[in-house]
Order: sequence, then structure tokens, then C-alpha cells
Amino acid sequence: MTHRYLLYITIVVSMAFTAQESARAQLRYENSLSLSAGAYAASGFGTNHFVGVRYNYFFLGGRYFVEGSLGFGSLRSRVLENVAKSQVFSSERLYAYEFVFAYDAFPSGFLPFFAFGVAGLNQGGESTFAGVLGLGKRIPLAGFLGTNQLGVRYDIRDQIFSQRINDSDPYIAHNLVFTFGLQFYF
Repeated sequence: MTHRYLLYITIVVSMAFTAQESARAQLRYENSLSLSAGAYAASGFGTNHFVGVRYNYFFLGGRYFVEGSLGFGSLRSRVLENVAKSQVFSSERLYAYEFVFAYDAFPSGFLPFFAFGVAGLNQGGESTFAGVLGLGKRIPLAGFLGTNQLGVRYDIRDQIFSQRINDSDPYIAHNLVFTFGLQFYF
């Protein structure tokens, strides 16, 4: 299992270093659409699957972009199921939408971009707003399948918000989102 993760990390890092020249070919595109999958680590509830779609608009040579995203996941908690035999929310569904602004100092380099913005979360029927901080990287696949319009990307986001469970005192929650996806430039 550890070898598989090491292989994935090696592939992503090697793609980042070899994609520097091919990234210049994609800077002419102003828009992208990506499909991502990964993990959602809800503060205090465990980690579950997460899928999403992102739309990006790039400007100033790809150094800056704005993004809108929509994601779906689960809040299932094995800890609560096994220990407390209870359910905190009325359902296990998770919906998240984000609007972020990002800065990529080196669009064709290997350093990540930084993003910040706002998110709307619906956790098991309860809605809240969150601040978003994150980083990630767009890695072009120029020439792959005969096109310059494909790429991969990874993202790590922290959704920060005030949460209250039942009648407890509110606390600051940090829900982490880890995704890896395929990006289409147009």
C-alpha cells in the first residue's frame, strides 16, 4: 500500500518537472474545466470520498485565475457509528461549492499556486459559509493524445468555519479537501 502512494507521488513530481516547457503551450487558453476525485476530511468525523467539477478563468498569462467549483461527498463517520451508535446530522450527504481567487507565480514551474476564497457547505442538511485557503498545481500534458488541451491537477483546500454540534459551544472547524483530477483547457 505504501509503495503505491510512493509511486503516485513520484509520477506527479516527475510530471511537474518535465512539464515546464509544455506548460507554455497551454497559456494561450483562458478557460478550463476539470473533474476531480479525492478525500474530504471533515473535522471530527473522519475521511470520506469526494468528487467535484471546477471551472477556471485564467488571466495575465495564467498567473492569476478565478475558480468556481461544486463537490459532493459523504459525512459517514465510523467512529460515531462504532462508539456512540449515533448520527449527528439528519443525513450523510455533503455538498460544497467554492469561489476562489488564485495566484500562480510560476505557471510553467513546479511551485504550487495559492488560492483563497469562500465556500458554501451543506453538511447533512445544515448549511454554513466557510473561508477557503489552499494550494495546488496544474500540470499540462502537452502532446498527450495528440492535443495540448489536457492536463492534470492536484488541490489541497482548508475550509475554515464555525461549527456547533447539538447544543455544544461553537468551535472552529477545519475540513480538508484533497483532490486529483483531469483538466481540459479551452
